[in-house]
Amino acid sequence: MLNALILAGGVGKRFWPKSTSIKPKQFQKIIGNKTMIQQTFERISRLVPEERIFVIVAKEHQTIVSEQLELSKSNILVEPKGRNTAAAIALGIRNLNSNDVAIALPSDHYIPDIDRFIFTLRTATSFAANKPVIVTLGIKPTRPETGYGYIEVDPEHLKTMGGTIASSPIPVKRFHEKPDLETAKSYLASGNFFWNSGIFIFIFRVDTMWNAFEKYMPRLYELFKSSRTIEEVYDLLEPVSIDYGVMEKAQNIYMIPANFTWSDVGSWDAVYELGQKDENGNHSQARVAIFKNSKNCAVFAEGKRVVVANLEDVIVVAENNDILVIRRGTTQDVKDIELPNTSG
Repeated sequence: MLNALILAGGVGKRFWPKSTSIKPKQFQKIIGNKTMIQQTFERISRLVPEERIFVIVAKEHQTIVSEQLELSKSNILVEPKGRNTAAAIALGIRNLNSNDVAIALPSDHYIPDIDRFIFTLRTATSFAANKPVIVTLGIKPTRPETGYGYIEVDPEHLKTMGGTIASSPIPVKRFHEKPDLETAKSYLASGNFFWNSGIFIFIFRVDTMWNAFEKYMPRLYELFKSSRTIEEVYDLLEPVSIDYGVMEKAQNIYMIPANFTWSDVGSWDAVYELGQKDENGNHSQARVAIFKNSKNCAVFAEGKRVVVANLEDVIVVAENNDILVIRRGTTQDVKDIELPNTSG
């Protein structure tokens, strides 16, 4: 039986002031007229029956999930505290059958090519259902990017991929940390490296993942298999990502190329890049936005009037009583800004 685990953690630091710890990015309308988690739910429901879709969410956001998604209470799995993605996946598969197949995916990514996305997942789930493997997705790099990790595969396997929309999964040779520029250039030139870009989709049979936890994360495995309550389990767990805890250690990892348009929408810069622009490169999400002698700027201020004059490469975000003004290309720095009250 096929299941989906939507991982809806996150504290909203990168999209302040619109996103806050009370209502982080995944529950906001960042792109389009629906929230990020609503778009994710609609996409995956093309493949997985709604009664087999589970949302793993922090305790403080349980009510928001109930408001935004028509889900049974039993399909909302609440984490007592944040313990990173390995724990979230373990919680998600805790009550599934050992021969079930699960897709673990993020709640806050942008994937407009839904048909190709579903086709890719069908290929991956069919493969994972019949083999003791964990399948992940890789993005073919288009530039020497230093902000992503990389997945290395055997070049001989790439020759068999052909030109189909989604090729058969190929074994992963090694995961690499974020490189410096020269190393990234060498990765791009080799042709057998893919971005491990945070697309963060894993496909596996439940017993395969439990076996991986038992081998590589025995503490987590023992706690979840014990008779302790979830609160007790989470109190005793260390926060560990599934990438570090399992993916970088296991030998049964396969990758399938993600041949569809995708963005992790990781910053206000990313939203600007995805948005429609006028002849001067300006983008607006506001009731009224006037750009006077300005180029390559963006305004995110729903319901407000904003004037941007005599500026270039500036992003303005206004939400309630908070305003952010920041230069394009630096919006990743928002997460590092210390605020006296991020929920205000």
